[in-house]
Amino acid sequence: MTRATGRGVIAVLIGAAVLAGCSSATTSAGETTTTASASSAACSQSAILAAAKSSTSTGPVNSVSNFGCSGAWAYANVNVGNGSASYDAVIVLQAEASGWVVADRGNACSNHLVPSAIYTQACSSS
Repeated sequence: MTRATGRGVIAVLIGAAVLAGCSSATTSAGETTTTASASSAACSQSAILAAAKSSTSTGPVNSVSNFGCSGAWAYANVNVGNGSASYDAVIVLQAEASGWVVADRGNACSNHLVPSAIYTQACSSS
C-alpha cells in the first residue's frame, strides 16, 4: 500500500477543484444541449439566442448557428439583420447570474479573458 504525502494530496485536490469548475459544450444548428457552466448559466442554444436577441450592441439577431461555452464565457456564430442586409457574426458572451450577456468581444479577446478551450472560435474568426 502506498502512502500519500500531504503535499501530493493537496496538489491532487487543488487540481480536481480546478477541473470541477470547468465545463464546456459545443453544438451546431439543430442540436440543443444544456450544460451548466461554472456560473450556473445554461450552455444552450436557446439561452444564448435569448441573450443575443436582448443585446442592443449586436443588432437584430435572427439565429445562432454554432456556439460553445467554457466556464463563465461563451461564443456564438449568429446571423444578424434581415434579407439581403443580413450578415454572419461572432459574439462573445459572459455568464451573469443564471444567464448570459453579450460582452465586448474586442476587450474580452485582447485581454485574454476568454478561456483557451473556446478562444480560437471566439476570437480568431470574423
